[in-house]
Parts: sequence; structure tokens; C-alpha cells
Amino acid sequence: MSLQLQDVHHSYALTEVIGGVSLTLPPGGVVALVGPSGCGKTTLLHLCAGLLTLQEGAMHSGFAKPALMFQQPRLLPWQTTADNIALGLRAQGVARSDARTRAQAMGQMVGLDADALAAYPHQLSGGMQSRAALARALVLQPDLLLVDEPFAALDIGLKAQLHRLLLHHQVEQGTAVLMITHDLMEAVRLADTVLVMAAAPGRIVHRHTPSGAALTRSDAMVYHDTAELLRVPVVREAFGLDALQEEERAASEPAAAVLPLPGARVPRVSLAPPADPGAAQLPTSRSRQCG
Repeated sequence: MSLQLQDVHHSYALTEVIGGVSLTLPPGGVVALVGPSGCGKTTLLHLCAGLLTLQEGAMHSGFAKPALMFQQPRLLPWQTTADNIALGLRAQGVARSDARTRAQAMGQMVGLDADALAAYPHQLSGGMQSRAALARALVLQPDLLLVDEPFAALDIGLKAQLHRLLLHHQVEQGTAVLMITHDLMEAVRLADTVLVMAAAPGRIVHRHTPSGAALTRSDAMVYHDTAELLRVPVVREAFGLDALQEEERAASEPAAAVLPLPGARVPRVSLAPPADPGAAQLPTSRSRQCG
């Protein structure tokens, strides 16, 4: 049981956005696809979720219960938080009372209290909405979780909390996770394997394996590992870091002096200060004296 992609290509009209991607996600593994905006990360995830039709290449999934977390919470505004969490269960035919009981238990597990579970989406903070979206995915007990940058807009503290919740659930349930992000540090913190993508067309240019289990990684280890990853030439090129550095260097250098060519005529420049048009004009020897 695994998710396998072999030489996958995808185009929108005449623009090729994915140019031959191959990867394998084993059961219980966490793979992060990281890269700049426009490199085809979301398109690749939507192909894995079955939201797009495969155009070229091969894809096989042995997972039976996938779930998808979008970039936005996408909660139904006319449903309470608990009912939003239970939405997938109800779609599977679970009885309303059982679905609500399981939804409330999962909501509490991700830090939503009774008041938040009874509230409507517009009454929740952005962080609470993200917790509800995470609970809605996890309550389905998926064997494959597809994650599309759901934590990108959260502050660093809340993001760390949801990272821990996701990792604890992943370890306890043995859920395989395929996540996409543009944040290298987030990828290093969460994933067993980090695949760096470059754009035009989207392709994998570097593979990185962070050391240790994700739950045991310290902040110092994550910072160091990310810094080392940013020293890899193909990673720097993928994110355009070298080009940016060259632009900054060029902007900081003083303008070069322009020297005349040998034999060129150099105009004479007067060093006398310009005349002050407001100054009084003194009479010359030829001026007519008035007495």
C-alpha cells in the first residue's frame, strides 16, 4: 500500500506546469513537496486527490481512505463548527448523532471548546477555523492525508500547536501524509522526506532527508537543517536566491566613473561660482555717475 507517481506531466492549454515528476509515499510516511509559487505543487496534489485528470505518466494509490485539507478552511457558513467537522462523516452515511459525537470529540482534541463547537464559522477566529478544518479531515481517520498549505496564514505559535497536533495524530494512526508548502522550515520540521521543486515546468530537483523522527526535532536542529538546505545550489536556484543576491550586490555597488577615451575632446568646466541674479550690480568704469 503506497502512493506512486511515475513521470507525471500536466499542462494547462499550451503551458506545461508539471514536467515529469516521480515520487513514492509509503504507508505512515510524511513527504513534503516544497518550492516557489507557480512550480505546480497544488496541481500535483490535486492530481493525487483525483480532482484533476491525469494527462501523462502513471499514478497508483493503494490507500483506501484519503482526505484533503485545502489552503482555506472552507467551512459551510450555515453549519455550526461541530456540524462542519461532521460533514465528511455524514457524507459517508454515518448517523447524525454518532457523527456529531465523534466530531465533538475530535474538535476537543484539536483544542476547540464547547462554545467554539456550537458557534458558526463567522464567529470563529482564523486559528479556530483552521483547527476545525484539521478536525474535519482527521475525524475521517484517513490512511492518506493530502495537505495543501493550511497553516500558511497562521502566526508562529498557533502554527507550532497545529504541527504538534498533526504529528501526534499521524504517529498514533499511522497516517501517510503528502503535504505541499513554500516554507522550507515547515517541511524540515514535519516531513520524513523533503522534495524540492523548481518551476517552468515543475520538477523535483533535490531530495533531502531530515534526521530523526519529526516529534523529536528541536528548534535548533530544524534551523540548522534548513540553513544547510539553503546552501544547496539547486535549491537556491529554485527559489531565485542567487539572482536576488546578485541584484542586491549590484544595487549596493557605487556607480563606476566614466573616463574619456584617449584623444577625446573634454569640455572645459568653469569652477567659478554661478552669478547670483539677486545680487546688486556694481558700476563699472564706464558707468555714468549721478551726483
